[in-house]
Amino acid sequence: MNARTRQVVIGGIAWVLVVQYFVMLVISQSRWTAPYSWSRNAISDLGAATCHRSDQLDGWVCSPWHVATNISWTIAGVCMCLGAVLVRPALPSSRVGAFGLGLVFIAGIGLCMVALNPEDTAKTVHVSGAAIAIGSLAFGTFLIGVALWRADRRNRVGALGLTFGATAIVGIGFMLARIGGTAQFGLWERIAAFPGLLYLIALGFQIVRDTRDPEFQRSKPGQSPSTPAPPP
Repeated sequence: MNARTRQVVIGGIAWVLVVQYFVMLVISQSRWTAPYSWSRNAISDLGAATCHRSDQLDGWVCSPWHVATNISWTIAGVCMCLGAVLVRPALPSSRVGAFGLGLVFIAGIGLCMVALNPEDTAKTVHVSGAAIAIGSLAFGTFLIGVALWRADRRNRVGALGLTFGATAIVGIGFMLARIGGTAQFGLWERIAAFPGLLYLIALGFQIVRDTRDPEFQRSKPGQSPSTPAPPP
C-alpha cells in the first residue's frame, strides 16, 4: 500500500467512524427520564449541560449523558474534517467536488462548535455552529454527489449523494419555514442533518473498498476505479 492509498484509507475510515455519532444518540436518549421525542426535541437537547425547563417544549430538558454526547459530537466533527482532507485523491478532480469537500470540512468545524458550546450555556455560539454544520453538510453532500455523477452517471454513490443532499436541503427549508411549528422542529432538523452524515459513512465505506482494487494503485489522483478515465 503506497502513501497515497494509505492516506485515502485513513480518510475513508474517519468518515465511517461518524457512525458512532448515531450510536451515542441512541444511548444518550435511552438515559433520559423526561419524555424525549424525535419530532419535538432538538438534537442539541441531548448535549445540554444542565437540567432546565424549555419554553419551546413546555417541558424539561435533562440529559444525564451530555458529556459523553458532546465528546461523541466532537469526535464526529474531527472525523468529518480529517476525511474531507484525506479522501481528495479518491474523488473526481473538479471544482465542484473540491468545493463540496470544503463544505464538509466547514461542517465538521460547525459540529465541534456545537459540541463544545452546549445550547444552555453558550446559546449564540451553539446555534451558529449548528447552522454552519447542517447547512454546509447538506450542500457539501449534494455537490460531492454532483461531482461523482458527472464523472460517471452509473455511479450509485453519486446518485445517493444527490438524493441525500437534496433531502437535507428540503429539510432545512421546512425547518426554517417552521412547518408544523415546534411540534415538528425536531423532525425537520433530523431530516436536514442526518442524510449528510449517513452519506459520509456510506461514501467512506465505498472509498475504503475501492482502495482494494489494483486499479486504484495505478489510477491518477482524482480518478478512482469507479471513475472512468477521460477520453484522449
